Amino acid sequence: MSSFKKGQAGSCHVQKDHRELNQYLSYFHSDESIGAGLPLWLPAGVVIRDELEKLARELEFLAGYQRVVSPHLAKEDLYHQSGHLPYYEDSMYPSMDLENVRYRLRPMCCPHHHKIFSAKLHSYRELPLRLAEYGQVYRYEGSGALSGLMRVRGLCQNDAHLYVRQNQVKVEIHKVLEMYQKAYRILGISDYRLRLSRGVEAEEASQKYVANPLWDWAEGILREVLVESGLPFFEAPGEAAFYGPKIDVQIMSVHGKEESASTVQVDFISAERFDLSFINEEGHKERPVILHRAPLGSHERMVALLIELYQGAFPLWLSPEQVRIVPLADRHQEAAEGLRLLLHNSFIRVRVDDRAESLSRKMAECWQEKVHSVVVIGDKELQAGKFSLQRRGASAQSVSAQELLSLLQNEIRDRK
Repeated sequence: MSSFKKGQAGSCHVQKDHRELNQYLSYFHSDESIGAGLPLWLPAGVVIRDELEKLARELEFLAGYQRVVSPHLAKEDLYHQSGHLPYYEDSMYPSMDLENVRYRLRPMCCPHHHKIFSAKLHSYRELPLRLAEYGQVYRYEGSGALSGLMRVRGLCQNDAHLYVRQNQVKVEIHKVLEMYQKAYRILGISDYRLRLSRGVEAEEASQKYVANPLWDWAEGILREVLVESGLPFFEAPGEAAFYGPKIDVQIMSVHGKEESASTVQVDFISAERFDLSFINEEGHKERPVILHRAPLGSHERMVALLIELYQGAFPLWLSPEQVRIVPLADRHQEAAEGLRLLLHNSFIRVRVDDRAESLSRKMAECWQEKVHSVVVIGDKELQAGKFSLQRRGASAQSVSAQELLSLLQNEIRDRK
């Protein structure tokens, strides 16, 4: 299985690791004084993060999600209540003791969202209730497991929790998988498979999973959804979350290592642990089932996978530098700056290269730096009132300023 779609990254034949590409495309930086696994995001990387987050917000809004925000840490007692302690303790940062209270950096947003749900009493008419957040979390990966952005200790996750009735579980999981497929089509990801991550046999389960009679039911529901969706999947015992089984989307890195990029999980434990309930039709309290989902996973891993997928040559909407304007001489700089302002004020990422270098060298640098579109302005262009537009993998064309703006805006809007 390859994570690289032919033709997406120009004429590149040898796939480079995202860390190698980062050396000259500058998406992120690691600094020993900050700490291993805690990347610093540089402007080019933040552009990709922001575009992914914008996509997620739009998809979630259309699907009826509500956005929330929660803090990066909480009292240690919260994680005992959730079960992260002791089941997930090896992956958590140690406690901080402040004024006789012990705090922990959160490894997941789940407990915070459960507290948001419990902030008011809900009616069955409000369900499914879908709470979404791009939340920063911290997980202590062993130093040997750290790998660029692919495996880190501080990550920002496309998280959401769906509070549903038991008879709504199957429909909602179908909707989540449909959202995943739509997001992957937009991102150009076509080579992936789904994993049904199950529990293990009873004698092995007590150390790793919370016991519950609904476990087999939840695995059965997930299997039914996968079969009905017609998507290829395989089953993996021992890969479930401690609170329930899940479906993981598996994508291959350039090194041939399969990574989990997205997930949807069934949780029948937390509602009991957090005493979560809603009022049903008969006026009685009823426990919701909780679905955990992350279509775009974490920024860190998804950006790493996309850097490798496109080899840095992103489509226009994801390109950190969408347009570079190259004036041929000083007398062309006024026109170049006017065009830059037109594009910049229309929220297009653009800059002018007015250095005293040859055109051939400037163009070579544009393609090496994965600039999507290059506009050349010389005497001929000024006289004609049209600029020379050159794009990766396409023939040059002449366009007016307004034609260029319209072309770029349409492609960005359609995420091409």
